[in-house]
Amino acid sequence: MNSPMLHVFENTDQVMEGLAIWLASQSKAHIQNHDVSYWAISGGKTPIALYQLLAKGRVDIDWASVNLFLADERDVFAKDPRSNYGSSEESLLSHLLPPPGRVVGWQTLTDPRDALAQYRRQLTGLPRPQGFPQLDVALLGMGDDGHTASIFPSSPQEAASGWVAYGPGPLCPRFTLTHSLLTHAREVVFLVTGKAKSSRVVECLRDSNCDLPAAKVSRAAPSVHWFLDQESAHDL
Repeated sequence: MNSPMLHVFENTDQVMEGLAIWLASQSKAHIQNHDVSYWAISGGKTPIALYQLLAKGRVDIDWASVNLFLADERDVFAKDPRSNYGSSEESLLSHLLPPPGRVVGWQTLTDPRDALAQYRRQLTGLPRPQGFPQLDVALLGMGDDGHTASIFPSSPQEAASGWVAYGPGPLCPRFTLTHSLLTHAREVVFLVTGKAKSSRVVECLRDSNCDLPAAKVSRAAPSVHWFLDQESAHDL
């Protein structure tokens, strides 16, 4: 079992600043090592403040050498308010100069089998030192129920063993990278803020038998970082 690194900050603004600096440092190392930095980014409300900060250019990232993959997506139009792509485009992608080298989204509102096959093809360009495509950074969040990406407790996505999966979720079906794919990333990062999630943070980090999806990913990945504010870390 790994020993996750905890990065605890006084408040949410400091969490976002700390994580932005960390991402800039990591991406620089990746680009020096293999000319590109492969990230998976997540949707939801929590990372919007991070994306807005990155969009302001306050940290030095060579975006032209960063390839972005959406970790998960709701099966809706890109302009739907629920769309992770739409949210990330509004808060981050549309503001980046130069733009990212590549942004890989999910082909929503098509046959899910075709969309999954298309995403698998996009992933084949990543290094595969252990058979699975290797992201440099998998930036994840955690829901109140312990889900991460769109891997929900007791869902088909949780049981999937391939690279990508499709299954149910709140409000609409979801596409997602799988546990197996995410845990082969060089660095897995959980961004979690707020008192409401403090008990889940404790479960994931202190209970070796916790079977929540976020806990399983945190235990299985070789290098894991939790970026927390004082409220989310309150019960540790």
